[in-house]
Amino acid sequence: MQPSIASLTRSSLPVTTLPTGALRGAVSTMGRCSAQDVLRWTGLEPWATGVSLAGQMLSTRRVRCDKPLAHQHQDLAQWYVVGAGSFKLVRIDSEGFEQVMGFALRGDIIGLDGLNEGLHACTAIALEDSTVAQIDTADVLRPDGRFHALDHLLYRAAATELQRRSQTQYLMAPASAEVRVARFLLTFGQRQQQLGCSGERFRLRMSRRDIASYLGVAHETVSRAFTLLGQAGLIQVDHREVVFTDSAGLRQMATSTRGASPCARLKRRGRAAPLARAEVTLARAQPLAA
Repeated sequence: MQPSIASLTRSSLPVTTLPTGALRGAVSTMGRCSAQDVLRWTGLEPWATGVSLAGQMLSTRRVRCDKPLAHQHQDLAQWYVVGAGSFKLVRIDSEGFEQVMGFALRGDIIGLDGLNEGLHACTAIALEDSTVAQIDTADVLRPDGRFHALDHLLYRAAATELQRRSQTQYLMAPASAEVRVARFLLTFGQRQQQLGCSGERFRLRMSRRDIASYLGVAHETVSRAFTLLGQAGLIQVDHREVVFTDSAGLRQMATSTRGASPCARLKRRGRAAPLARAEVTLARAQPLAA
């Protein structure tokens, strides 16, 4: 029997043992889909013209909202291609601190960043009821694997992963929280547009706490940034529904790394207002001069 890819590439890092039944009830096998379906989800179907994918079927799984699909340090026996829904990718350190590393939407591959060590680098948690297709790593990586027609998919996914890591650095660069949030919203809108949805009106499936963890700021800071962007007339927010009301202004905000911005002026105005009210109250309380 040939060893699995995970055992061939497993590092010396400790592996977190999953509790018995940890995924039971969270993930259920729903059926099968074709390799052609997977290429359609990832936008690579035109490339597959003339490539023989007949009879190549993959199993699919449905993951309920807030349930895990895979755990950090779990053996990387499969990659998962998101067919519907979305996931957050969380990394947990030895002290239990959780850091959101990214968000996987339709067409994204979960587990690709664990290829080097043969272990999942992050825990993937569904942000809504979601469906994934499962690709066994051995079926692609082994010389006798049956899915070499998907090689191009992995190259494309690897390049996309590198690009998103660069985007994350771009998001984290500015000191201003509202600029980080503006960049996050524009980037998320671009991903929605690539999926055939509106890039200026969408629903955020992740919580503001998740966004704060991803951007490296406090939860309250993200909430305040959303409020300031709304007061500046750049967006409208209704719970998790976001509408760009001034796309050009939001893009201009996203390019700001220094200098006064509409949000900065609003913050100064907000700090000045209590002082002005206090001065008026004090003046009213003083007795009139004789």
